Amino acid sequence: MDKNDSQFDSRSSWISDGDGAHDRTLLENWLFRLRRERFRSQTSGKVHDYYVAHLADGVHVVAITPDQNVVMVRQFRAGSRRDSLETPGGLVEPGEDPRAAGARELLEETGYAGDPPELLGSLWPNPALLSMRIATVVMHSARRVAEPKPDQSEELAIVLVPVDDIPGLISTGQIDHAVCVAGLLCWLYQGRVKK
Repeated sequence: MDKNDSQFDSRSSWISDGDGAHDRTLLENWLFRLRRERFRSQTSGKVHDYYVAHLADGVHVVAITPDQNVVMVRQFRAGSRRDSLETPGGLVEPGEDPRAAGARELLEETGYAGDPPELLGSLWPNPALLSMRIATVVMHSARRVAEPKPDQSEELAIVLVPVDDIPGLISTGQIDHAVCVAGLLCWLYQGRVKK
């Protein structure tokens, strides 16, 4: 299949209607801005109001130790109302490179650092509702170099998971944070494990 086919066209079929005159901010706080934004179809001319949460971009880190463990954290997530086993990560500061943000988040949450981080890619976690993108960063030779310094609201348990156990933990739902699953599967698929 040719990626030049129209099904791979990333141009927008809808555009902002009225140069944003109908758009409204409904809620704004330190984490996000919820807006109602009006768009018009370039095909049919239909107009529709969408609700979009604008958040800072995010990053998560697939950090692999020399003995082939993935550094993960278990932490409470209010949306699911339970603890979640996931790769360390957080928000990218304005103007910050996702690789630097990933290294910063890994060190803050786990006390681990390693080789220079590599950008695996980025994705839209839910483009229907969120304006943010989340980058996946890979770091090899991760070692504990400091005490973790998590944010005030974070209570994290560091979990070292053997690389070979990752697919099974995903398939049984023990790792079920969608962004982390996507990043881990991309990493596994691309054969990023250093032997």
